[in-house]
Amino acid sequence: MAFVTRQFVRSVSSSSTASASAKKIIVKHVAVIGGGLMGAGIAQVAAATGHTVVLVDQAEDILAKSKKGIEESLKKIAKKKFAENPTAGGEFVEKTMSSISTSTDAASIVHSTDLVVEAIVENLKVKNELFQRLDKFAPELLKHQ
Repeated sequence: MAFVTRQFVRSVSSSSTASASAKKIIVKHVAVIGGGLMGAGIAQVAAATGHTVVLVDQAEDILAKSKKGIEESLKKIAKKKFAENPTAGGEFVEKTMSSISTSTDAASIVHSTDLVVEAIVENLKVKNELFQRLDKFAPELLKHQ
């Protein structure tokens, strides 16, 4: 589930030029909350497509495991995608991995991200608590537009 700014939601829901408004939003910084298989996969794709990513989970050991899994996956991709040029494959892996950072504090990164994607346990109570907590830290500018 993606957490988009209220500005975006309002422009899409109240404007006949919603597609024009949507095109103005440029996503550069992505936060992925949940370092499991799905969250790690989302973080990998976002980083591989040129976004800076913060992968968030409750424990450092989960994040370390996630980053290791992402790197292993990228190496497999690079081996196939850059079969003729292993050096370029290594650069692809290195560049993608350098775009991913980790955090155990979701609230501290919300203010500096363009898009938050949650990939946590499928429990509505837990998800609602997460978004209520994060909403308090969203940029003030976005809350009042």
